[in-house]
Amino acid sequence: MRKLIVGIATLLSIKSTMAGQELQPLPKQINYRGGLVVFALPGTWIEEYEPEGGGLFYAPGADTGTLRLDVITAKSPNPVTSADSRSVLLKIGNSHVETLPAGAAIAKRVSREVDRGNPITIYWWSVANAMEPEHVRIASFSYSILSSQEQSERTDLDLSFLEQSIREIRFSPILGK
Repeated sequence: MRKLIVGIATLLSIKSTMAGQELQPLPKQINYRGGLVVFALPGTWIEEYEPEGGGLFYAPGADTGTLRLDVITAKSPNPVTSADSRSVLLKIGNSHVETLPAGAAIAKRVSREVDRGNPITIYWWSVANAMEPEHVRIASFSYSILSSQEQSERTDLDLSFLEQSIREIRFSPILGK
């Protein structure tokens, strides 16, 4: 009887895992602007790039969320070290900033707005990376969804994936990239 229960539990676990994989395809690596920043997205997501900046990423289909990315590189008037990544985000108005293991810093927030009469929710992440001796790079992500989708399983899966991916972002160490 115990073997039967363990077997059923294993099958349910496999089915649950497979159902999650159907909703969340295998990831693909995004080399934004030739590797300026590198992060992962679900493999089926569509990538679009503006000629002079910005990237747009979304799952195929109607009413899916949209991830936007913009990256700026700024020269500091004073020398910087990786420890300055956190202070950069605090100086530009973020109140809750966390230092990431690789030395970058992340801030996040949520806003609710109305776009063309539709209530939307926007999840924001800013990741700062000090580039010694005098530059700072900031990757700004926003993920917009219809507010009516905030509690959906799809949104939970997407946000979980994005949060992990953004926390693992890699910045090019080369200033010219």
